[in-house]
Amino acid sequence: MNTDSRVTTLIVDNDAWVRRGMKDILEATPDIVVVAEAEDGDQVPAKVTRFRPHVVLMDLKMVRVGGLEATRQLMLMPNPPKVIAMTAFDVDGLVIEAVEAGAHSFMRKDAAPEAFQQAVRVVASDHALFSRDSLRAIAESTPREPVRDQTALAVLTDREREVLVQLATGLGNGEIAERMYLGETTIKSHVSSLFSKLGVNNRVRASLVAYRCGLVV
Repeated sequence: MNTDSRVTTLIVDNDAWVRRGMKDILEATPDIVVVAEAEDGDQVPAKVTRFRPHVVLMDLKMVRVGGLEATRQLMLMPNPPKVIAMTAFDVDGLVIEAVEAGAHSFMRKDAAPEAFQQAVRVVASDHALFSRDSLRAIAESTPREPVRDQTALAVLTDREREVLVQLATGLGNGEIAERMYLGETTIKSHVSSLFSKLGVNNRVRASLVAYRCGLVV
C-alpha cells in the first residue's frame, strides 16, 4: 500500500499502556499509521500542528487538560483533524459535551479492535460514526430548544430536509446519492448548504437537530 494513502492518527491518553495497546490495534491494519502520541490534552495542539494527523483518538479524562477542552481547541484550528472521543462509559454528560464540541465519534475503550479500526476509517472519510441508538440517546440527553430547532429546520428546502433525514441515519454522501438518485457532488452541495443554514459544522450536530425536531425517530 502507498504510505501516502494511509490514515494518520494521534493517540491522546495519559495511560502509557492504553496508548501502546491502541497503537498495536491500529497498526495491525496496513491502512492506518500512528504518527504521534500525547499523554495529556495540553500537548495536543502542538502535536497536531507538527504531525497533521487525519484522526485524533482523544481520551476525555486527563490530568492537566481534559479531552473535552482539547477538542474545543482543535475545532478552532484551520482544517482541524477528526476527533474520536474515547471513554470508559456509554453515553454520559462528558460524551455529550464532546459531541457538541465537535467530536465525530465516540468509542468505549473496551470496544473490539475492529471497531476502532472501522471508526478511524469512517471519520477519516469525513463521515460521523454513531449508531441510531447513540444519536437518540444524545438527543434525549441534551437540552431541547424546540423553537430554535424548528426555526432552523424551517429554512431548509424540501430537498435539504430529505438529505438531512438520510444523513441522520448515518449514511455517507455516496450512499445518500444512490438512494436519492442524485450525483455525489450535488449531495455534498446540499450538505454544505444545510450545515450553513442550521449553524452546525459537522454531521453529528446536524443529525441532532433532525432528532430533536422529530424529523427522524
